Order: sequence, then C-alpha cells, then structure tokens
Amino acid sequence: MATSTIARRRSRRTLAVDTIEAAAYAAGALLLAAEGAVHAEQFVSAFNSVAWIGPLFLANAAACVVAIAGMGFARTRRIAALGGVVISTVALLSLVVSYGMGLFGWQEGSFRPEVAIAAFTEAGAVIALSTALALSNASAYRAS
Repeated sequence: MATSTIARRRSRRTLAVDTIEAAAYAAGALLLAAEGAVHAEQFVSAFNSVAWIGPLFLANAAACVVAIAGMGFARTRRIAALGGVVISTVALLSLVVSYGMGLFGWQEGSFRPEVAIAAFTEAGAVIALSTALALSNASAYRAS
C-alpha cells in the first residue's frame, strides 16, 4: 500500500515537471520568435544601411528561426534550446555594449520602445530556455 502511494506521488511529480518543461520550451520559442521579429523589423526600418549592425540584426532573426525549428523535434530540442540561450545572451550583451563604448562603430543613443521589447524578449528567452534545459536534464537523470 505505501509503495503504491509513493509511486503515485512520484508519477504526479514527474507529470508536473514534464508539463513545466514543455511550457518552458514553448515560452522560450515564443520569446525567440518575438526577438527575431523585433530584429527583423528593426533591420527593415532602421538598420538596413548600417554596416555590420544591420546584417547582424538580420542574422539574429534568422538564427532565432533556426533555433525555433530545431525545438520542434525531440531529437534536436535540447541543442536548439542551448542555441537559443546563446543567441539571446549574445544579443543582450551586444545591446549593453552598444550603450557603452559602442559596437562595430554603432553607439545606441536613446532607450527606444523597440530596445525595451528586445531586451525583455532576450532576457525572457534566456530564462525560459535555461529552465527548460535544467528540467530536461533532471528528467534525463531521473530516467537513468
């Protein structure tokens, strides 16, 4: 009797962790999509003629699409999520540098709404995808 109660409790806990893991992957993918959309929009409206920075905005949008596509398959989900963490972290750090000494000759002059949205989506993607990866590692450890 006690063994079945413990097994049911473990089963419920596993189900809860798996649900949170899936939600974290989904949230991370949505935040990456928003990040990519902001960078694509900013490329078209503001940075298409800025050397280095313009193409990097476009590369960020493309990298977000690739990471989201990779998260759609169980086999590549973890590496794609790690890629998403790297993409968002690099973008966020680049933003910080652009407000300081500048990045590739570009120095951000003001805090525009697009910058706030980008910073929010980048930080959110890092948090959500890191959470998903941590829970994924816990699930893999539990299964072994």
